[in-house]
Amino acid sequence: MGRYWSQEARGRRARIALAVALLAGAGLVWAILGSRAGVARGAGYDVPTVGIIDAFGPEQAPILAEMHVTGHRVIDGMTFWEGTIGGYPVVDVCSGEIDESAELASYILDTAFHPRATLFSGTAGAQNSAVHVGDVVTSGFVADKSAIHYYLGGYQGPYSGVEVKTTKQSDLRGAIVEGYENPDPTPADASTYGNGPSSLDKSTVDVSAFAAPKELVSLAQGASGLLGTTTLADATGNSNAKGTITNKVFAGVVGQADVWTEPLPWIEAQNMLYQTDAEENEGSGFAFANAQLGVPWMLVRGISDSVWYPNAYDGVLASDHAAIVVKYLVEHLPATIDKAPETLADLAPLANAQRAGYLVGDADYFKVGAVSKVVYSVRGKHVTLRGSALKKLASEYSYGAGGLG
Repeated sequence: MGRYWSQEARGRRARIALAVALLAGAGLVWAILGSRAGVARGAGYDVPTVGIIDAFGPEQAPILAEMHVTGHRVIDGMTFWEGTIGGYPVVDVCSGEIDESAELASYILDTAFHPRATLFSGTAGAQNSAVHVGDVVTSGFVADKSAIHYYLGGYQGPYSGVEVKTTKQSDLRGAIVEGYENPDPTPADASTYGNGPSSLDKSTVDVSAFAAPKELVSLAQGASGLLGTTTLADATGNSNAKGTITNKVFAGVVGQADVWTEPLPWIEAQNMLYQTDAEENEGSGFAFANAQLGVPWMLVRGISDSVWYPNAYDGVLASDHAAIVVKYLVEHLPATIDKAPETLADLAPLANAQRAGYLVGDADYFKVGAVSKVVYSVRGKHVTLRGSALKKLASEYSYGAGGLG
């Protein structure tokens, strides 16, 4: 993707180098030092930096290709690349995959570089039949799909959500709140605390979905015309398919899940509880850290695959398309971002939550059959467990197996 702007980038580097030289000649050392504190000169005025996080190498590469890198800092083993995109200051870090890594990277970036917004550039799988490979889903909301409680009776429901111990800087506007927690014990009441008091601590909020700023979600729509087309062969995984589809930026709901699902019945079971349009595994921690610190945030997820087309996968295309949208946002963000939150009504008309009329359900019912086969490995050799051997192992999973009558 970087080759499309390579000539522009070279010209930009020359202009930036000349500007720095002139500033230094004039003795304005503060302008250079300011970039280390998260402020640099962009497009004629000083603006705070924009933070960018990617989960792994293929997602980070197109971002770094667009950056004019001026330096880097290593904090807690993570490399934070500093520089500009389109003349605007940015800092980029590869967090590593999984929710906890993204949460830590977000916290470090926000507290060390004080960005005016933090974006997550990366890939996701489609959870909506209207979302295709090459599209980009922006997170009007992020739902924590890993917080599922499976109940006796064949149904599942959301657990209490992410516990946010709010402060004066926390920003939970638009979030879907499940409830509040009991006050924590203190040394004075620890000996009699038991299950805790019946009162609730309204400063500890249980959140099942975080809402991104509406301004960020709306602004990203302007990048739809930059995504171009994808071949049907790529979008479907069918090499014989002819034609193309026009890719789009889709304002939807991103679901963070530590459990990946493929068969459509399982997707249906999850989506009827959490009405999401794309699924990945870093979004909840990313949103939580930014909301806790009051930093405007949004996920920008290029779609690499779709459960409606199991043979389709293009992670490089998805990463490139996400980076195109991030570049557009960096070059068009206002100096101050309105934190008014996205609402369900603001989502794309075909977003699952928009069609359903809700984002997080109370419960949904489904059926799970007995395990019919298990495959495991011992010293590199695959072993299949079935029949009487599996039945013997599975005998533990009956209500009489506890042996207590």
